[in-house]
Amino acid sequence: MPVSAGRTNEQRVAESTLSLLDAAIELFAEQGYERTTAAEIGLRAGFSRNMVRDRYGSKEVLLQALFDTFGERLLPAVRRERIGTGLQLVLGQLDDLLTAVRHEPEVIRALTVLTFETPAALRGFAPWFDTLIAGYQSELAGHFVAGQLDGSIRAGLDPAREAEVFVSYAIGLCFRSVLCRDGYDFVAEITGWRARLSTAVAS
Repeated sequence: MPVSAGRTNEQRVAESTLSLLDAAIELFAEQGYERTTAAEIGLRAGFSRNMVRDRYGSKEVLLQALFDTFGERLLPAVRRERIGTGLQLVLGQLDDLLTAVRHEPEVIRALTVLTFETPAALRGFAPWFDTLIAGYQSELAGHFVAGQLDGSIRAGLDPAREAEVFVSYAIGLCFRSVLCRDGYDFVAEITGWRARLSTAVAS
């Protein structure tokens, strides 16, 4: 939407930037990166066809700016301060995903669509996704280790393998939610997974 009148120049820039990013998220979620033009993003945001070029120089630079915001929008600050048993920390990762699906569904969808464009149109961004996934997986493995040490998670499990399966399953659920957008109860799937996981790995 167009920015409001009566704002300072700095506020207008911030609001127009947010509008452009939100418009990009909507369009990428609907039709992917390759099929979305910079002109469409500018028009969806309520500006001119040239707004993306004028502000960012290119659609690719806008996409990089969007990647820089994904972590802030999807990973709450409380995640860095959460305490509890290892099992509670593992389940907390699912709670964060559940919160994101409930409150930022288009961001989740856009990120998923973009992920599956990395083998082709977004090959240059593959390292970003690799780093994101590896970091998340490593954090999860640490929670599994902590759970085994505090007795909340079964000792016989392989933390690295459990973290890998967790991340792979989460990606699979995200992909299914994109394929079956209107007929897929993403919240119910995550809630059910949480209940199964709690039983399967608890000591």
